Amino acid sequence: MMNIRAAKPSDLTQILTILNEVSRDLQEKGVNQWNYPWDQEPIEEALKQNQAFMLTLGNHVIGTFFISEIDAISTCTINPQSFYLSKVALSPEYQRKNFGAKIMKFALIYAEKQHKPVYLDCWAGNDRLKTFYKTHGFDYLGDYPEANYSISVFRGKS
Repeated sequence: MMNIRAAKPSDLTQILTILNEVSRDLQEKGVNQWNYPWDQEPIEEALKQNQAFMLTLGNHVIGTFFISEIDAISTCTINPQSFYLSKVALSPEYQRKNFGAKIMKFALIYAEKQHKPVYLDCWAGNDRLKTFYKTHGFDYLGDYPEANYSISVFRGKS
């Protein structure tokens, strides 16, 4: 049975392993969503701030994601102190098995319970991911320029 739980500092190695595995997989597919390898310090800080979550299947860690508070995404106007769903990563062997949908649902419920909107973004060139977000409770707000590319920003439906 799949479970979502708050990550602990002792989960750092497993989180970095998943993030690096998914980053390599994305790059092999031509999706430049994330850099590889991941820097350990921001992940350690997120763990200290209780922003990291783990997906487990039995005793096996299959994914991770982060929910933090933000006041801005690129040049997109958002509500201050909103939630930001980021670093959603499922081990490639567990992708396309409905676990991503469970993460989206978890994030929407998490934000709703705290009466805050939740946002997320992705590389604007990732059409499959954009479609996934739209079909799992998020509204597309537009594309916004970053340093070397554009991101697509989404807001969770309340």
